Amino acid sequence: MSTTDQRPATLSRHAESWAPDDPRAVEQLIAPVARRAVEIVRDMRPENSLSRWVTPEVAQQLARRASLTRRLRAATGYAPPRQLMVTGVRCCVVNEHTVEASCVLREPDRVRFLAMRWELRHTGWRVTVLEIG
Repeated sequence: MSTTDQRPATLSRHAESWAPDDPRAVEQLIAPVARRAVEIVRDMRPENSLSRWVTPEVAQQLARRASLTRRLRAATGYAPPRQLMVTGVRCCVVNEHTVEASCVLREPDRVRFLAMRWELRHTGWRVTVLEIG
């Protein structure tokens, strides 16, 4: 290694490794969890695909909305387009055990807003509140 190669190592925001209980670790999870939640609501993904990241109450809420989507699809035959893009991700660390996040999910025929509250539980970070508009 030459002297020009001896500069401080700087990692990108996504490459940093944080402790599992660090609130900044949630930042990497916001977009994938948001995408999966909307895919569950749209009945494009199994209802238990977020069971690791959400509380049972949030999982039940998502399952209920997915069943409503199935009923609507059976009655009307409407199938939403499969394209979904997550943009505008924001994260706010409330304290070392709570993080609130939001993002915008763009579909070809509509735009949704998603807000979630993450809390550090004994088993790790979990979404305790999830609102999809």
